Amino acid sequence: MKNSNKQYLYSVLRQAWQELRALGDKAGKGLMRTPLPRILILCIGLALLITLVPLILTLFVIFMLVKLFLVVVTMSGRSREQTATEFKQKQWSYKEAEDAQFVRVEQISYRQDER
Repeated sequence: MKNSNKQYLYSVLRQAWQELRALGDKAGKGLMRTPLPRILILCIGLALLITLVPLILTLFVIFMLVKLFLVVVTMSGRSREQTATEFKQKQWSYKEAEDAQFVRVEQISYRQDER
């Protein structure tokens, strides 16, 4: 069993290597036919792409984290102010509590709307 699995893996890897070599040969022949200025432009473009894309993604993530942090800070500040104003509005004195009356409800009857 182990021997057949090793042989299968070996044949798959050998075939993949042959395919990669064939692609490399085609790319090499294509580059030999391409003029040097075009190859230079392609190399510069590829270098810019490789260096700028990670930089752009990193800056995007940093700015989004800063924005999220600022939103959290401002929301917590607003909620503190809001709770403080609500607390001031809800404060009541003992005099008001003494004037309160309790009402007992025995039965509630609803009138039917006549249409």
